[in-house]
Amino acid sequence: MRIDIEQPAREKQQNMTMDINPYTSAPWRVLLADPSLELQSQTRSNLDLEYAVYTAENGLDVLETYQQERPDLLVLAVDLPKLDGYETCKKIKGICGRRFVPVIFVSEAGDMSSVKKGFLSGGEDFLSKPYNPEELSIRVHAALRTKKLYLQLMKAYELIDRERDTLADIQRKFLSAPPEIPGLQFHAQYQPSSKAGGDYYDFIQIDKDHLGVLTADVSGHGIPAAIIMAMKRILLRSFLSQQRSPSKTLEALNEILFNNLKTGHFITAFYGVIHLPTRVMTYSSAGHCPPYLINYDNGEVRELKSEKGFPLMILPNNPMDESKVQIAHNSKLVLYTDGIIEARNAAGEEFGRKRFVETLMKFGANRNADALGLEIIKTVKDYIQDVPFNDDYTLVVLGIE
Repeated sequence: MRIDIEQPAREKQQNMTMDINPYTSAPWRVLLADPSLELQSQTRSNLDLEYAVYTAENGLDVLETYQQERPDLLVLAVDLPKLDGYETCKKIKGICGRRFVPVIFVSEAGDMSSVKKGFLSGGEDFLSKPYNPEELSIRVHAALRTKKLYLQLMKAYELIDRERDTLADIQRKFLSAPPEIPGLQFHAQYQPSSKAGGDYYDFIQIDKDHLGVLTADVSGHGIPAAIIMAMKRILLRSFLSQQRSPSKTLEALNEILFNNLKTGHFITAFYGVIHLPTRVMTYSSAGHCPPYLINYDNGEVRELKSEKGFPLMILPNNPMDESKVQIAHNSKLVLYTDGIIEARNAAGEEFGRKRFVETLMKFGANRNADALGLEIIKTVKDYIQDVPFNDDYTLVVLGIE
């Protein structure tokens, strides 16, 4: 599109002021690259009224000037010598990374193949020769307006990121340090897929004879899941003075959360209370991944399932099962969230429960709880290689000497 605007040069100089970058308090920097020195001079005389203008005659000069001056916008002729405009643009885009540097290409009129090639190489706008310098000025102004919006968006993201850092720090402070109890070993680790997540674990010393152990997982991840999990922790601890039954505790949690927190999320949870003198654990599950109890003396592996109990926040009335299990000496109780067993490798194959149990059996007999926990996560990471975890994960290992 051609835009023709006529204005006497003296009146134009009187009316224009330098366009200032609000983040540097200095004029916007424009790099103009064209092999035609005459056209370059004409264009610069117009842009100089508003911007700090740098010039280059070939693609290699553009790269050198960019590294030295870090211009905010580039105007590139497609027919630059030594390195054409397209390749120059690709290299600049590779150098600038997340920094948004608009590129306006200039080429001969009617060359649609150049237009397509320019956009594919990363350009933001296109101008055909011959052009009115005023038209280029307007396009530069529009591109820099977009850059201002981008910078504002990046500032907003930085603020959100700082708030997420704060939330993640608060969330980690919610996580309990393992207690020190003779005859027991503890390991716990939590890793959100983003800075804050919806997984949670807790060790609750109810009294000298009873220890509560909990893992939970809010659907989704990020800030909403983290906030819901923080509320669940506060409610859970407030119930312990009134109710020690795992099933009744989870039922009471469900009722309050369902009636007061309509978010579309749900929570899976496993809660067990161990009677320390007898090592009998009473437990209940709200649709959570079943923990494993391994007796390394006889090789028995028990999956601690519950027949009844949906995840929390799905139904107003959600009755839970409650079961008991004897924990033998030289055993380990392993609680986890689905981020571990659902971790996928590059082929899209899950780590899965079978590999998880094989890992527990292979490494658990001769290692303490800490060493086994670290070995489990190492094994999962070795399986998925460079593929990141696609969900939060939590792992709790309790060893009985």
